[in-house]
Amino acid sequence: MQRKQNRVFAVSYYTGVQMLRLLRKIGRFLNLALYPLFSLFRRTVGRGIRSFAVRVSEWMVALKKEIVAVLTMMRNTPLRGAFAVLFFPAILLKRYPNTSRRFFRLCAVLAATAVLFFTLQYWNDITYAVALSIDGNTWGYVSDEAVLQDGLAMAQDRVKSAEGWEALDAKPTMALSMVHESEILNKTQVCDLLLQKSELPLIEACGVYVDDVLQGAVRTESNAEAILDSVLRDSCRGKDDVTASFFQKVELVEGLYPEVVVFDTITMKEMLVSKGAQKEFYTVSEGDTYATVAEKVGVSVWELMRLNPENSVVLNEGSTLLVRDSEPHLQVLVTGTIQYEVEVPFAVQRVADASKNKGYERTRVKGKNGVDLITANVTYLDGEELFSTIVSSTVVQEPVTQIVAYGTKEKNSKNYKGGPYANGYFVWPVPYTKNVTQNFFQNGHGALDINTNGIEGKNIVAADGGVVVISAYRKGTSYGSYGKYIVIDHGGGYQTLYAHCQDLLVEVGDVVKQGQTIATVGSTGRSTAPHLHFEVLINGRRVNPMTYFQK
Repeated sequence: MQRKQNRVFAVSYYTGVQMLRLLRKIGRFLNLALYPLFSLFRRTVGRGIRSFAVRVSEWMVALKKEIVAVLTMMRNTPLRGAFAVLFFPAILLKRYPNTSRRFFRLCAVLAATAVLFFTLQYWNDITYAVALSIDGNTWGYVSDEAVLQDGLAMAQDRVKSAEGWEALDAKPTMALSMVHESEILNKTQVCDLLLQKSELPLIEACGVYVDDVLQGAVRTESNAEAILDSVLRDSCRGKDDVTASFFQKVELVEGLYPEVVVFDTITMKEMLVSKGAQKEFYTVSEGDTYATVAEKVGVSVWELMRLNPENSVVLNEGSTLLVRDSEPHLQVLVTGTIQYEVEVPFAVQRVADASKNKGYERTRVKGKNGVDLITANVTYLDGEELFSTIVSSTVVQEPVTQIVAYGTKEKNSKNYKGGPYANGYFVWPVPYTKNVTQNFFQNGHGALDINTNGIEGKNIVAADGGVVVISAYRKGTSYGSYGKYIVIDHGGGYQTLYAHCQDLLVEVGDVVKQGQTIATVGSTGRSTAPHLHFEVLINGRRVNPMTYFQK
């Protein structure tokens, strides 16, 4: 590798040295070959310049001498001095004939050169143009017929803006002619001349055109500019760090306008910002799409979709589309940078818990949305947001992930299958509350007591589906202390008991579904306060109900 690099370096070095030697040889050859020509040119030009300088200096000395003589003569004898001044060129020509002739020849050459230059300059600005004539009188020239048509259209537009005025009937004849470029008229000048020949009452003013349509005129261009600046300032009021510009093409054109279209500045501003066309709607027909509707009504697809942001991509027959919104004559785009906060939704993380039955689900950590500070460039059209571009996003508050634990253990699949109406697990019998005031076998109590403030009269639901085998209020029996109570047989030897009820809503033999309301909470039988006494029995033996609930 090192050898290859050395070879490349050697070849490059040799090539560069040989190239320098060749360039030096070419330089020496050109110097020897062209030196005589350069020398001859320098000698010839130098000799001519020196000769001319000598002649001019001689003539200047002679001129100075004669001027001094004339001035001396005027001091001594003013009359002779006056004659000497009058015939001063003739005296110079007589006393210094050769020098004077050379000087006058030089002046003649310079004068002829100047005349030639200005003549060429003048004829260089001469061009062909179309002469416009009315009744045989030529009143102007244009570069081509298109300028005439544009000027005529501009004049017609100004006249049409004045209600009740008829169109211009001026139809000039055209002929080809050669004229100076300074005589050629533009379309604005053509417009003014046509209006002048119409003999209509006119006034010098400045017209305001929006998308090439005349909106009106004011006295001066400065007044028109002040109106436009005022419209832009009003659009920016209440917004910081924004810039405003007009959405349409706005032009100011000075010229002649009918008096009836010239307004004061206040009226003109009100006209520019007042609402123009009213809203227009279109009823969708079968087979219509955004493209076909846009072509029918003469707007772009983008504009149609912007006006109907809530519509779906596929149009439904009979629906209504807004195809043209009411908008001012002069629309303003306002662009600026804004900041706002947005919520960032929290994520949810699910964690398996093998110790809990399937269907169990509990939130261990509550999620919380985060907050981001957004900086965006926003563009408004007449105060409504048109589009925005996010510049940056800063986290103000991180979201908190919500952690949810869910059970994976089978729900009592070995111990409780139940009968044809059972689901194989129990739901909580009192939806109103899960507050337990006495647990299973607490103080020899073989059930759950469910109680809280306001529980009286609340619904009691079947813990699982089954058949009602007891629905009674039996005093003086072994169950007399339960007051009004219900027993449901779920099959497979499983039963549930609901005691101290206020109202019994099912009868013996009724088939109930899981979650169905069967009674209301009361305080009948041996009870000190409204509550539900709930038991789970397997083959007549009380068991802990908490092991059979869906959690």
